Amino acid sequence: MKLIKNTYDLATSLKLECKENLPISNFHIDSRDVKKHSVFFGLHGINQDGSFYAEDAIKKGASLAIIKKSKAAIQTIKSKKVIFVRSPEKSLIEASKIAMKRYKGNVIGITGSNGKTTTKNILKCGIPKSFASYKNFNNEIGLPLCALSLDSKNTNAIFEMGAAKLGDIDLLSNIIKPNIGIITHIGYSHLEGLNSIKGVLKVKSELIHNIRSNGAAIVPDSNHLPYWKKMRSDLSFYTFGHNPSASFYPTQIKMTKFGLSFFIESKHLTKRIPIKTKLIGAHNVLNILASFAVIFISKLDIPSFQNGLKELKNPSQRLCLRRWKRESQVIDDSYNANPDSMKAAIDVLTKFNNRKIAIFGDMLELGRYRKKLHLELGDYAKIQGIDMLLGYGDLMRYTVNAFGTEGFFFKNKIELISFLKKNLVKGDSILLKGSRSMRMEEILNLWGKND
Repeated sequence: MKLIKNTYDLATSLKLECKENLPISNFHIDSRDVKKHSVFFGLHGINQDGSFYAEDAIKKGASLAIIKKSKAAIQTIKSKKVIFVRSPEKSLIEASKIAMKRYKGNVIGITGSNGKTTTKNILKCGIPKSFASYKNFNNEIGLPLCALSLDSKNTNAIFEMGAAKLGDIDLLSNIIKPNIGIITHIGYSHLEGLNSIKGVLKVKSELIHNIRSNGAAIVPDSNHLPYWKKMRSDLSFYTFGHNPSASFYPTQIKMTKFGLSFFIESKHLTKRIPIKTKLIGAHNVLNILASFAVIFISKLDIPSFQNGLKELKNPSQRLCLRRWKRESQVIDDSYNANPDSMKAAIDVLTKFNNRKIAIFGDMLELGRYRKKLHLELGDYAKIQGIDMLLGYGDLMRYTVNAFGTEGFFFKNKIELISFLKKNLVKGDSILLKGSRSMRMEEILNLWGKND
C-alpha cells in the first residue's frame, strides 16, 4: 500500500485545497511517463517549465497536477485536477517527507565519494522484500520521487544520496531520516563545488546529523572516525576496513576476473562469514563489508545476504565485462570517474591477461586539483604495469604525458577509433572509463559492425 493514499490525503497533508478525491498509483515529473492515477509535479527548471505539460498529464489520466502559480497558468488551465503552488519543487520534497514519516520500516541511507550505487545494489539483493532507490535517483528530485514510490509492504528501504555542494546531503538525509547511515568513502569527488577533501568530508558527514536518535552509523575505518564520533554521542558507530581494527574486516581475499571471495571477520561475530560473488574489483570488498554491517545491526538473515551476493554482477557501465573487436575483452566502467575509482579500475585491469590498454576520458569537477590528479593517474597506470594508455579530453593530456612512451592523446573519438583499428590485436584487455559527460561508451559503437 502506498504511503499517501489519494489526492485528498496528499493535498490536505500539504495544506492545499483539492476538491477531487482520486486514487494515486505513482508520481512523475515527466508528463510522457504519466499513466492513469499518476500525480504530476510540473517542476520549473532553467530550460523547461513543467506547467506547460499539466494539461497533457491530465489528459493522460493523471489524478492531480501540482504546478507553479502564475497569471498565465491560472488563466489558461481550468481543470479541477490542477493545483497551483509557489514552488512545485518544495511541494515534492514536503510530500516525500510526509511519506517517510508514515513509513514504519528500517531506513538505510548511503552516501560517499565512491561505492554508493554498488552498496545499494548489494543490500537490495541481500535483503528480501526491500525497496531501493532507482538507478541514479540520488538528488533533490530523484530521491523524493523514490520516497513517494515506497510501499508499506517493504520492510527495509535503501536510499542513495549524492552531493555536489555543501547542504546537499543534509537536505536529502533530512527527508529520509535513516535508522542506519553509511558513508562508503571520503575521496576526490565534486571538488569544483566542494573545494577540498575537507569539503567532501563536511558534506558527506551531514548524514550523521540526520540519523534517528540511537541509530547507527557505518563508516570507513579511518582517521575521520573521531570527527564523526564527536558529532553524535547517541549513535552506535561501526567501521569497515582491511585491518583488524575495523568492526568488520576481510581475510583470505581471492580476486579474479570472474569475481571475489573472502571471509568477513569481526569481534561481533562468533564465527567468520564466507562470501562469494561475481562482482569484480577489490574495492567491492569494502562495499560488501559496509553492507554486511547493516545486516548485522538490523539482525537480518545472513544466509539471504550470502545468497543474494552469489548471483550479483557488475551492472552496465560499472566494471561490466563484454567481448569486443578482434576477440578483445572490454571492462566497461564508463558510467563515471574520479581519481579513486580510476585507480580501482586500473587494479581490476591488472588481473587480466594479454596486453592491457586503458582508454580514459577526463575526470571532471576536480577544481584546482585537476592537473595534479590527472598527472598522478598517468604515473599510477605506469607503475601498475598498464601497457598502453589512450587519452581523450583536454585534461587527459597530462595523464598521457605522465604515462610516457606508450601514451597517446586524441582530440576526438574518431581519431581514437582509427588508432585502435590499426593497433588493436587479438585478445587485448581494455579498460574504458571517464566522467559521465565524456560519454566514453560511445567509443564501443563508433567502430562499425563491418569494419
